[in-house]
Amino acid sequence: MAFLPDYWVKLRRQHSVLGVFSAFRETQAFSCGERCLCLGMGLGCTWISVFVKHAVKAARAESIELPEGLGYHVDSLICGVSAGVLNVIIGKSLVKMVLKKDWDQSKGITGQISTLATVWASILTFGSLAHLVSYCLSASDEVTSKVITKWAHSVFMHMFIVEPMNIAASVAFAVVGAQIWERLTGRKINGPSGDLETPLLR
Repeated sequence: MAFLPDYWVKLRRQHSVLGVFSAFRETQAFSCGERCLCLGMGLGCTWISVFVKHAVKAARAESIELPEGLGYHVDSLICGVSAGVLNVIIGKSLVKMVLKKDWDQSKGITGQISTLATVWASILTFGSLAHLVSYCLSASDEVTSKVITKWAHSVFMHMFIVEPMNIAASVAFAVVGAQIWERLTGRKINGPSGDLETPLLR
């Protein structure tokens, strides 16, 4: 098993953006449309997270005056709790798990679950986009610029740093595992290391 070929295969299939183009060119159970919804959910959840952090910090500063160092830790604690609650309410991971399965072709309860997941992903994607636009139109230019810059930076870091590094780590782990297996058993593991279909932007 070679690292670079396996890494490129996984990057094309698992990356939030490259996976969309990969599914567009070839038929997959995790379709191009479903991948686009997951990408939209990821962008929307990132926006919600950035907006909540900004809103919490502003609300805390207006209501309670704390020393600068203590205020930072209080804001971080509140934002952490808020992020956990949002993840539970939004159910992003659960929706992605359903969308990557080929349940949309099924009848009965599984088909209904897939439809509900698609509807919820669409609501989250377009709802967060509408909120972003509304916020930009209502907030001051200075605040808007700061929040949008933070959101864009978060998206950039996740797509171009975090996702490629996570994929590289998973491939490296699989390659090392295959080498250990070969030494222990004398057998080789052929082909790319797994076919993960789930995008990483969350």
